[in-house]
Amino acid sequence: MLQNIIVLIIIVGAIGYSVYAVVKNIRKKDSSPCGDCNGCDIKKEITKNKAGTRTKDPASCGCGPK
Repeated sequence: MLQNIIVLIIIVGAIGYSVYAVVKNIRKKDSSPCGDCNGCDIKKEITKNKAGTRTKDPASCGCGPK
């Protein structure tokens, strides 16, 4: 009986994780070319420019003049 409960817990966990992964992939993606990546310096520069003062230099991380 205990083995059946353990198997059911593993199956429910696998199904739950699969649903989570599918929902995460279906959601609207970030408009940034980096997506969810937090590791590169380009994304840090983009988020810094969005949060602070934007530069008017068209060569800077996609934050050109509007």
